[in-house]
Amino acid sequence: MSLMRRVAVVVACVPVLVLAGCGDDEPGEPVEFPSLSPSAPVSPSASESVGVEELPASEVEPEEFVRAWVGAYDEATFTGDATRMRSMSSPECLTCESLATAMEEIVANGGSVDVGDTPTRVDVTEQLNPEKSSGATEVTVELGFPAGVTRETRDSEPIEFGASTETWVFYVAVIEERWIVTEVAL
Repeated sequence: MSLMRRVAVVVACVPVLVLAGCGDDEPGEPVEFPSLSPSAPVSPSASESVGVEELPASEVEPEEFVRAWVGAYDEATFTGDATRMRSMSSPECLTCESLATAMEEIVANGGSVDVGDTPTRVDVTEQLNPEKSSGATEVTVELGFPAGVTRETRDSEPIEFGASTETWVFYVAVIEERWIVTEVAL
């Protein structure tokens, strides 16, 4: 799939890239990320120095892991570096890979998705117990994406998009004693 087509799919179908403008910031400049939202409390089990993705699954609820994955998604969108998001995703998660690649390519081409400092809102609506055959836990969340402006490249015309609320279904499983996103249904 061509870069322009991937960008168009992401922008048209999933106006969720929440990149705080790459604009004129120095590449090495540290970026401070806001917390997800009041609806996404941090578990006392997750210390500030250790992300929930590094904790054993027995210490992290599936919903907490999904909130952290969305936070990693926001971070990847801010920076174009999807390393943390990928580390929380199975290599077989095609949606995860597609989102990560699209964000990296936009930023690599000097583009951005600017929503100011507004993070994605995460509200867990349902969690289903693991299916015995797959071992995956299904976590349904309502994501609130802020309005913003996308630029596919530094010099491209801005494409405005409105705020949206979307339901995503995450499938998470314990692999090597840690939670991992095995697929995301948009």
